[in-house]
Amino acid sequence: MNKSKKILQKLLSESKKNNKRIKKTIKNKSSLKKCEIFCKKDYMVEMKKVFKKSSEKYNIPYKLPTKQDDDLTYNTCKKTFCNENCDNYEFNDKQRYTDFKKRIKNGFQNTYSNTKITKLKKRGAISGCVDIVDYDVFHK
Repeated sequence: MNKSKKILQKLLSESKKNNKRIKKTIKNKSSLKKCEIFCKKDYMVEMKKVFKKSSEKYNIPYKLPTKQDDDLTYNTCKKTFCNENCDNYEFNDKQRYTDFKKRIKNGFQNTYSNTKITKLKKRGAISGCVDIVDYDVFHK
């Protein structure tokens, strides 16, 4: 149990560092503010619903997310959707990093359709560095 808390703490501190770097590199501060609102009011709300549904599906008791869980979800959202250049992703070798960068076009993974990109931008996202399959952009 103690080991998992340490891992969570390390992940959280890394994600906070990444977000500080993103804040320094982004030029349009108003779009960053919109994206942060998107993360809090849209992404986090939807991901809580996803976690709750999956716990019901697999018959696992649902626990409300802790503050650390919320922070990690928020920071993950910012790294994915508020990161214009898709920086701060680490890879074991240079080839994987090169492949990752090749799949990014205008801040979005090439797996995103034009309609998804338009919908994400309308909601406030700046980028889509990783295609998050659990988050349905067409909800509501």
